Amino acid sequence: MKYQLVWTEPASCDLERIDRYLRRRNPAAAEKMGAGLLRRVSALESQPELGRLYDAEFAYPVLPHRGYKVFYRVEHDKRVVEIAHVRHGARDNPTLDDLLTD
Repeated sequence: MKYQLVWTEPASCDLERIDRYLRRRNPAAAEKMGAGLLRRVSALESQPELGRLYDAEFAYPVLPHRGYKVFYRVEHDKRVVEIAHVRHGARDNPTLDDLLTD
């Protein structure tokens, strides 16, 4: 049985900012990057343990994709994968406070 993907508002905003930034520089590359990132994230529907843990104390794995990091949380009892943030690897990781508050 598949897990449902849920994008938090911060993660959706992150994705929009990334797309806007890339589109200003190279629209074709932005399209390719966006499609690839969404495909990679969709793999979590069937493989929610695909990422590696961001912090051992908290259940926020990180799924890397071409220089970006997708921070997410798995709720096995609800069969939900919640996408918390998307960050470029050169940026600071979200703090645990960022991850715990939506």
